[in-house]
Amino acid sequence: MYTEDNTSVNKAVKALSQPVGIRPEHIAEEETLLYLKPKYDHRSPNEYTIKRYWDDSTVFTVTGHKYGDTPAREFRDSSGLPMFQSREAVLAWKRPLRVRLPGKQDEELVDFRVDMKKVYRLTFRNSMEPDSKSESERMATVEVRESGTYAWQGFSASIGGQKVVDVRESMTMNKTLPKCTSQGDVSLMPRQVLEILVAEGFDLSLAALIAVYMADTRFSTAPPPRC
Repeated sequence: MYTEDNTSVNKAVKALSQPVGIRPEHIAEEETLLYLKPKYDHRSPNEYTIKRYWDDSTVFTVTGHKYGDTPAREFRDSSGLPMFQSREAVLAWKRPLRVRLPGKQDEELVDFRVDMKKVYRLTFRNSMEPDSKSESERMATVEVRESGTYAWQGFSASIGGQKVVDVRESMTMNKTLPKCTSQGDVSLMPRQVLEILVAEGFDLSLAALIAVYMADTRFSTAPPPRC
């Protein structure tokens, strides 16, 4: 399903023996390739659409809005129902993102942190663990690290050293993006389409959260001119 290119970066993910996620209805039933497509207009209310690669069906949409002066996002499923919200944190150097359920601003759904080595850690209550387990036993942590090359940026997410998500620029789709029409005019430059490879047993909505954060912060919204 996942087409290899001529780079040496290992993009493979491995199926989980036990499912992991925050949304049981979005656990991947098989290895799944998604793609994240940003709107050219960064002010668009539906700024990102996340689709399945093989049939182009919409899985999630991500809307942009603000909490006061703070940028925020709302993640919705294919029916349009909100799943969770994310917004930038005040202490962004340590906790760059707050992830919460709609209407529950005092309850963290995902504890999102980053260390001095730029390793992102997402800690959450694994909804797939049985209720018989203690609260501490139900907690899971995903670590996200840079995994690309100098010429091609990418990130991988792992649980206990097992890779479950791979996020990177789409070599195929980005080649077909319109070229800029005015030299040096960054407003005319298309934003990057990202591919998201998700392992069987991992939550697609968590993979979407990781990909959107990386699209917002680590992938340029104004790539080098293609003119």
